[in-house]
Amino acid sequence: MKQLILPFEESPAFGVNDFIVSSSNEGAYIWLMAWPSWPHSCLSIYGEKGCGKTHLSSIWQSASKAQYLSARDFSTIELETLFEAPPIFILDDAHFIKNEEKFFHFYNHIISSNGNLLLLSQTAPARWIMNLADLRSRLNTIPAIKIDAPDEALLVQVLQKLFGDLQLKVDESVIYFLVKHMERSFDSARRWTKTLNTFALTEKRNITVPVIRELLSQSDLAETHQ
Repeated sequence: MKQLILPFEESPAFGVNDFIVSSSNEGAYIWLMAWPSWPHSCLSIYGEKGCGKTHLSSIWQSASKAQYLSARDFSTIELETLFEAPPIFILDDAHFIKNEEKFFHFYNHIISSNGNLLLLSQTAPARWIMNLADLRSRLNTIPAIKIDAPDEALLVQVLQKLFGDLQLKVDESVIYFLVKHMERSFDSARRWTKTLNTFALTEKRNITVPVIRELLSQSDLAETHQ
């Protein structure tokens, strides 16, 4: 069989209609949909990589017109420049921020400006290592909502939708088999659907359980999806 190349260059669909609500993400979804009537100016959404934080934040960004910043962006942009922008921000990988004084002043600016800040991270702010007591006390007051790893039922729905978007017919039994052997994350689901779509197009074969087994046996794919 030909060696397949994972098509990472394609961008996933991050619209509200592309998001599937389940028990693993319902709390975060409800909180974000409640904006702008948040009880606090800031909100923390946390969970492991691939759990859906980016998709949810993209939905909120469309509604709020928030400016997206990664932790790296934040470290390089001057506070004065940030203060000139509308005080609505998404701060991704916020647990990686090292300049606590800068973070403290940025946080205070959001509050004093009646703005909003959505923090995305892998752990809750209360667990971040912060030496600045004032910053730590403020972060501890932020509502923190966890997104759990998607369960099997949710991943089945996600894969069904992704295959449907590609007009790729895959039997439900094959999807259930794939779910039991793939990494439980949305990123993995997207990679697998793209890989299998490429396989179907290049090999002119249906997607079956033996095909999934064959792909799993390839070392590069196995390393990617485990």
